This record gives sequence, C-alpha cells and structure tokens, in this order.
Amino acid sequence: MPAPITVFERDTHGYQCFRIPALVRTPAGTLLAFAEGRMPAVHTDAWCHDAAPIDLVLRRSTDDGATWGPLQVLLRGAGQDDSGLTGPDGQATRGNPAPVVVTRGPHAGRVALLSCHNPAGVRERTPFAQVSDDDGRTFSPARNLSHLMPDGVGWFATGPQHGLELGEGPRAGRLVVGINYDVDGARYGGLLCSDDAGQSWFRGGTVTGADPADIPQELGLVETAGGRLHAFARQNSYASLTRQHAVSTDGGDSFEAPFVGVPDLITTPRIQGSVVRVAPAGAPAPPGTTVLFSSPSDPDTRRTMTVWRSDDDAATWSEVGPLSDDRAGYSDLAVLAPGVVGILYETGAYPDGDSRDTIRFATLETP
Repeated sequence: MPAPITVFERDTHGYQCFRIPALVRTPAGTLLAFAEGRMPAVHTDAWCHDAAPIDLVLRRSTDDGATWGPLQVLLRGAGQDDSGLTGPDGQATRGNPAPVVVTRGPHAGRVALLSCHNPAGVRERTPFAQVSDDDGRTFSPARNLSHLMPDGVGWFATGPQHGLELGEGPRAGRLVVGINYDVDGARYGGLLCSDDAGQSWFRGGTVTGADPADIPQELGLVETAGGRLHAFARQNSYASLTRQHAVSTDGGDSFEAPFVGVPDLITTPRIQGSVVRVAPAGAPAPPGTTVLFSSPSDPDTRRTMTVWRSDDDAATWSEVGPLSDDRAGYSDLAVLAPGVVGILYETGAYPDGDSRDTIRFATLETP
C-alpha cells in the first residue's frame, strides 16, 4: 500500500482540528474529501469538541488522491453562520457530511450533499441539503430540511459518510442517505431519500434495534445483488454487539426487520464505520460482488484502522488486515478503479498521538 497522504491536519487553516471525513469519486474522476473544520469551543475548554463552532470544508483531488487542491469552506458555522438558526452568540456547528453522486439521467455528475446544523453548544440538529453541478467546485446555498424531522425529535444526524445511488429495481436511480434520530426515548436508524437527483428529499424507512436499549447510529449503506439495501450501524449502547445490520428490499421505503448484531465485526469499538461495494454504484451487482467495511479494530480503544471483506453479499465477513496500529477514528471508502479503493480516515500516532490529529487518504488493492 502506498504511504498515506495527509489531507487535513490539526492546527492548520485556522482550525483547531478536523474531523468526520466523507469521500466520493465523481464520474469525472474527481475525489471530494469533506470534513468538519473545528474552532475552539465557546462553551467548554475541551479540545476538538463536537459542539464547537464548526465549518463544513472540502478539498478536491483530480489525480486519485496523489495531490489535493486548496481547502474550500462550504458552510460557515464560526461567526458567519447564515442558516437563520444561530444561537445568541452567532456560533454554530455545520457538519455530519453525507455526499452522494448521481450517475444517471439528466443530472448525471451531480453531487448531492446533506449535512446538519445546530447552534454551538446545543444538542438539537437540523438537516440541510445542497447540490453541485460543476464537479464539486461550487455548491448551491443550503436548504433547510426541518420538515423531514419527526414530531418530538431530539437528536437528529445525517451520515456521516457517503450515501448511495440505487442501481436496480423499481427504485433505481434513487439517492439514499443514512440518518439516525430519537423520539421520546426510542432510537431509530433510517434513510432520507431523493427521487429527483437531490432536488427534494423525503424520509424513507426507519427502524429501531431488536433490543429496546439499542442505539443504531451513523449508518453506512451498500446495495448487493437483487437490489438488497444493507444498512450497517454503529450500535452505541452496551446492550448488544457494537455493529448492527438491517436490510431493505423495497428501495429504502421500509426495512424488513429491526437492526441486529453482526458477529463477524464484533471487534470494532463503538464508532462509525464505512461500507462500499467494489463495483460501480448505480448499476446492478452480480451475486458475490465484494463488499468492504472499514473501522478501527481494537475493541477497547480507537486504534488500528482495519478493512474487512465480504464475498457473499454482506452475509459474512473476514478481516483483510490493518492499515496501521496507530490511533484511528472515523473513515469513508470510495471505489477509484476496478480493484482499487480509497479510504479517508482519522488517525494519529500511537501511543502519544490522538486519532483527531490528522485525516489521511490511502489506497487499497482488492483482488
């Protein structure tokens, strides 16, 4: 594997740190690397805080990750928030990027982007939507999607990682993005969907975990043979296994059953993980198409970014191997070419570093 390349690094560009990577490859071959650029928090002294003033930022690569262009600020939460929802101090959190690429129809090449907003220091979040029709060079103004939030919702989050364009069945061409939220103590994993290339969105299927104490979060999506849509969730309670799985067979309108544990991925800590099919998205997949999953693999700490592989349509998994033994956090996967996958991931040196020190890009071969 070639040496990883640092895409975002702490204490640069005026930010305290960068977190929450998301990665897509456009039909033109451009890689778009999204992240949260975090300022010092205004409500706590904690470093790299989740509720700090945060900008949503982007870097582009036109050579499959060998070099990266300048940092672009897509949405400002630090002192210049224009959402209309800002707290009294003018600071906000703009984050949880969830991009998805359109590959068919009149809007082929479009990048749709969902993200979340909350006033800095406030828990409740509101989803927003944007699109880019120029290969990620610019994005439209963000549109408020609060009408999609259920009544009585508390926490609400998009992604964070790439979404999916469905490739077969009556919902072929639909865009789907993972969400999670809670209402009156019940925790749901679900989908936001678009049937018009990201012009408008609606809430698709949602489902709880099999155990009422389960907390399915941060969904990764992949489509396998027959149009089966798999959702892999971080399971954030200690009632069940750390990784959960649910399936939709109707293009995301509903889920067959509640989220249940994935025994083959039991070594992952309670953290976001990414999943991708090693074949072009937006097209039918033959049975047995390889699927990859990425996450730290130390069950006790955020360390050792690892990739797992499934060759039976996400039914069982085996470990391919670790990228390194360093500290590791969130990640996202994207197919670069047949047999080649890119991974954008949080990492820092072990034992003295922090997984939030850098976001790096690496390539993997998948024979």
